[in-house]
Amino acid sequence: MQAFRRIIVALDLSETDRHILQFLAANAALMGIEKAYFLHIMPDFTVPKHVDVEFQKLFAPEYPVDEKVRDKLGFDIQEAFGDDVGLEYSIEVIEGKPYEKLLHWTKVKEADLLVVGKKEVSEGSGITARRVARNARCNILFIPADGYSEIDNLIVPLDFSAHSLHAIRAALDFKNRKEEAVINGLYIVDLPPEDYYSRSRPGTGYRGILMESAQVAYDSFVKDNNLSGADIEMHFLENKQHDIAGHIEDFALSKPNSMIVMGAKGHSPFETFLFGSITEKMAERFNRLPLLVVR
Repeated sequence: MQAFRRIIVALDLSETDRHILQFLAANAALMGIEKAYFLHIMPDFTVPKHVDVEFQKLFAPEYPVDEKVRDKLGFDIQEAFGDDVGLEYSIEVIEGKPYEKLLHWTKVKEADLLVVGKKEVSEGSGITARRVARNARCNILFIPADGYSEIDNLIVPLDFSAHSLHAIRAALDFKNRKEEAVINGLYIVDLPPEDYYSRSRPGTGYRGILMESAQVAYDSFVKDNNLSGADIEMHFLENKQHDIAGHIEDFALSKPNSMIVMGAKGHSPFETFLFGSITEKMAERFNRLPLLVVR
C-alpha cells in the first residue's frame, strides 16, 4: 500500500507556509503520514526576509536567529494542527544553498515525499517547481498559496503506462484510507487533423474510433494490472484545444476539493501523451490545486 510515512516539508516563513500546514493537518491521515521533518533552509544565519516585525518583537536581539526561526515554525505548526498533532515531527533549521540542501535532505532522511509550496521562483533560491519536479527522486507534493479543504476528489490523468499505474495505485490506496474519496481517471484523446477524418472508415466517424480505442486500452490497463475498476470513475476527453495540460486543469477545477495525482514519466500507447513534459508543465504553470507527482 502506498503511504508517505516519512516526509520532508519545505517551509520558507512566507504566507505559503500556512496553506501547506493547513493542507497537511487536514489530509495527513489520507496520505498515511507518520513522520514529518519541517525544514527551513537559510543561505546564512542572518535575519530571514519573511519574519515579520511583530515576530521580531517577541525576542531579544541576542536571540540566535536559527532558534527564532525554529520557534516561529513551532508556533505555526501548533496553530495549524492544534494540540493533537497526530504525527511525529521535528523542526530542522539549516544553513546552505536551499535547492541543493533540499534535495540532499530528501536522501538523508530517506523521504517518501517532499512537500513544497507552489511558486514559480522562491526568492532567488532556484527552487522552481519545474526544477524540483525534474530532479527530486522521491514523490513530490506541490501546495498552492490558496485556500482549500480536506481532499474529496482525486484527479488521475492516465496514459496507461507504468508511471501512470503508480499514480492510480496511489489514488486507490488513498481511497482505502478514505472510502468516500472519489477517484476520477482522466484520459485525453488526441485527435488528428480534420482533413484525415474522411479518409478512414467512412461513415463510422474517426472520433468514435479513437474513443472506442481509448476505452479498450483502459479496460486492458485495468485487467492486466488487477486494478479495482469499480473504484475509478473514468473520463475520456477530446483534446480539442491541443493543450493536454489545459484540459487536465479545467477538469480538475470542475471537481470540488480536488488534488491532481500524476506519474512522473511515460508515453501513451498512441505515442501522443508525453507524461514527462506534461507533468513538468503542470508543475510549472498550475497554481490553483495541490499536485502530487508520484514516482
